[in-house]
Amino acid sequence: MSKITIEKMNINGEGVAFQDGKKFVVPYSLLNEEIEVKVVREKANFVGCEIDKILTPSKNRIEPICKYFSICGGCDKMNISPSDCIELKKETLQDYFSGIFSGKVIENRGKNEIGYRNKVAFVVQGNKVGLQKKGSNVLVEIDKCIVAKPEINVVLNIFKCYLHTTKNENITRLVVRSLENQVSIVLVCKEKPNNLDFFITTLRKTFGDNFGLYLNYNKSKNEIFSPNFQYICGLKELKSTFKGLTFYIKPYSFMQINDEMRDKLYQKVAQKMDGGVVVEGFSGAGLLSAILSKNSKWVYSIEINSSANLDAEKTKNANKIVNLTNICGDIRVELPKIIEEHKDATFVIDPPRSGVDNGTLDLLKQCKVKRIIYISCNPYTLKQNLVYLKDVYEITDFEIFDLFPQTFDIESLVELKLK
Repeated sequence: MSKITIEKMNINGEGVAFQDGKKFVVPYSLLNEEIEVKVVREKANFVGCEIDKILTPSKNRIEPICKYFSICGGCDKMNISPSDCIELKKETLQDYFSGIFSGKVIENRGKNEIGYRNKVAFVVQGNKVGLQKKGSNVLVEIDKCIVAKPEINVVLNIFKCYLHTTKNENITRLVVRSLENQVSIVLVCKEKPNNLDFFITTLRKTFGDNFGLYLNYNKSKNEIFSPNFQYICGLKELKSTFKGLTFYIKPYSFMQINDEMRDKLYQKVAQKMDGGVVVEGFSGAGLLSAILSKNSKWVYSIEINSSANLDAEKTKNANKIVNLTNICGDIRVELPKIIEEHKDATFVIDPPRSGVDNGTLDLLKQCKVKRIIYISCNPYTLKQNLVYLKDVYEITDFEIFDLFPQTFDIESLVELKLK
């Protein structure tokens, strides 16, 4: 056993201590706590640990409100209040980005600290369903996820009843999304499951016509979905509205998992538009592009996935938007054409967790895009990208949006301008 004091938090929300020339990293610890730790792994000067005993707890430590805390792979900061946690996130990011941004990081919070998550992918093993323990394939059975919307937990328990009536050898995941009291359900499976009528009947009794069921045939363990979807019954897509816009979400569509904070984030992006031309890369189903069209002269939406591009066209046509062009193509091919014609265009990008590839970043520098609005869910890849751009661009605004209360995850909104 080693006795250490947590000196700082890393961007993964783990406590960090330095002792005897080594760096100790401890999940579920909090700032300034004195703890005894058990070493789990050690390599060179890095020591991965688990808490064995808390000697001096943080003044901000609270009792977790979920019985699965630290057991399942979900929330990792339920031992601190959401208000204290967002401050801790802000301070951690302020320090993490201090080498490239000296201004103030501004935080944005919502009202919903539980029951906010509109999508959960549950793991299924035989007749058991739940979430995986962090960093492992161990299944933790759960009967309720308190950060998920209530409808998702209703579906979870209907599915558990179904598993108790049917021998399952094929279903590997249950993916549920809830949007304005509608639910989309996908059973990820190797082959078509048995006795689906029981599951469908119970869903219909509970949700009426406000549910849709798909199967996704997928033998891969690395990806949740394969491209192979089969529609079974009910709603083919979920329908919602935002600021007078109607949009549609299919089971495979990307959508931020916190409705309230997504709306705040998108409103802030829209406020940054100056009435000129906007180019959105990685635009997905086109919701943000449709929103930005209200404050812009023209919007070019670039998405390489053809299905997502068709969804974007549906959103455009349903809302009769006339100043939006949806392009199915590669950013690196399409962006130079647009910038050549519209040299003052603003570039908006919300990439996957892996960030933006260097080829696209080089293109931004070569095209001398005047302004970039960068939305990121991963501080690590965000910093990599910003460091790559810093010789040509300066950060003028940095805000964080608490889309993931009870966790250390954060959504960042960064504005960059050409030097």
